[in-house]
Amino acid sequence: MRPRAGKTSIALTKRVGIIGFVTLISLGCMARPEGRPASPIPVPPLPASRSVFFAPIGDFPRAEAEVLVAHYHEKFGMAIGILPALVLPPEAFDAARRQVIAERVIDAVSAGHTMAADPAAVVIALVREDMYIAATSWTYAYGLRSQGHLAVVSTARMSDGLVSDKLRRLQKVVTKDIGVLYFGLPQSDDPGSVLYRDVGGPADLDRMSEDF
Repeated sequence: MRPRAGKTSIALTKRVGIIGFVTLISLGCMARPEGRPASPIPVPPLPASRSVFFAPIGDFPRAEAEVLVAHYHEKFGMAIGILPALVLPPEAFDAARRQVIAERVIDAVSAGHTMAADPAAVVIALVREDMYIAATSWTYAYGLRSQGHLAVVSTARMSDGLVSDKLRRLQKVVTKDIGVLYFGLPQSDDPGSVLYRDVGGPADLDRMSEDF
């Protein structure tokens, strides 16, 4: 016959149970699982009349751009080109804020690549420096789209120290640009969609999937 548990053992059991429950909640919060779109949009056919290019700026590693090219070839069957790297012009850097100015980076791409003059060519500039948009009051920005076919993306605030976090977040921001500029999809109010319009920080990127 099993001995009955005394008050002390019952209290200890409850305490262990509570600690375990709290630990599970904490681990769940740390995992930051990706969301899913409530109503996923099927990937449209590749537009025959449009093309996509990555434009590394400054010391953005070409190897990272090549990783993105391979990713989108696997994900969408796209063939994306990589343009020659451009030097970041002095006027694109705000020394007081120690950030690059998104609009001026796009100006530099327009001036440095003849491809950027073609409205059928989607050119996405890639920078490592922290960035802000002059036309807003935001502290920083992950990216800016312009003229219906140009964009710039900064990786400066995408990492929490893990390379995998940075790459996953970068892919989501670039996928959104591809969705809007290349496929012509509208932005979404669904926090689980990669097209989510109101991205305010890393937590929003982590809630998004990479699905339309």
